[in-house]
Amino acid sequence: MKKLLIIMTGGTIGSADNNGIISVSQNTSVIIERFKRQNPDFDVEFVTESPYTILSENLTVSCWECLINSVLSRDLSPFEGIIITHGSDTLSYTSAMMGLCLHGLSVPVVITAADYVPDDPRSNADVNFKAAVQLALKMESGVYTVYKNKNSPKPQLFIPTRICEADRIADIFTSADKNISANGNLVYLSMLRKVKKENIPADIKFTKRVVIVHPYPSINYGSISLDDNTGAVLHVTYHSGTVSEEASALLDKCRKRNIPFFLCSLKSSSKSLYETGNRLIELGAIPLYDINTESAYAKLLLALNLFPDNIREFMSKDIYFENIK
Repeated sequence: MKKLLIIMTGGTIGSADNNGIISVSQNTSVIIERFKRQNPDFDVEFVTESPYTILSENLTVSCWECLINSVLSRDLSPFEGIIITHGSDTLSYTSAMMGLCLHGLSVPVVITAADYVPDDPRSNADVNFKAAVQLALKMESGVYTVYKNKNSPKPQLFIPTRICEADRIADIFTSADKNISANGNLVYLSMLRKVKKENIPADIKFTKRVVIVHPYPSINYGSISLDDNTGAVLHVTYHSGTVSEEASALLDKCRKRNIPFFLCSLKSSSKSLYETGNRLIELGAIPLYDINTESAYAKLLLALNLFPDNIREFMSKDIYFENIK
């Protein structure tokens, strides 16, 4: 009988609705019990573990440390694959981090979530989990995110470093590269075999943190605090690759404290830059091209804490399909 390792972290897929209040369930294996009842012919054994159990809006980098280290330090030889069940709110962030850190494993890793608790008839929990099981048993290696959007007839497969946070109105996840994953196409094994495995230690610690700044009209840069643990600032741009000229004040603060200031995400295909973005680059901002916010954040955390002497070099190379070209 084939074995799958199911890592349960909480989220809606591991929660229950009690009188209109959703909270993580004491019975963390509800989704597995439902799968067994609905799919009695599946010849698969589930081995479960829960390194932490949270609603995913409470996710911290300490949770990532726990998750990454528990996987990388474990003997995976008994398993055909790994499924990580997660909350949808921060699904895209954890997907990016797991894609960057776990792509070198000998077994596939599939990340999934749910829009409603499993017992809710509107929920996609069952179909998402079944798709994750099928994928984990089918693939040889690689990291994937699987999720059924409301506007899709079946679960979609996303490259984990390219899935973007669900929008706040329709709750739809999108891909930063629609040509590859919007129609549910797999990342071909031939592509995976060309990936150079990045050596991620099994005792990773994110001691240096990244401050993300999102632009909006009349943003007050003076209110942005940079503490002693701040290793870098990641300033997201508007879709045109622009930010307010007032961002130069924050860049100047970073420069005085020797904190690298990154701009995300500029388009390498653009023939020209707006003067605001160009001015920041002239003043020392480091441009990041063709990468979504989630992957830029995860990758920068890794660069700061694993390769502090080669941050720019690490950020410039493609680790696991995060550079969208």
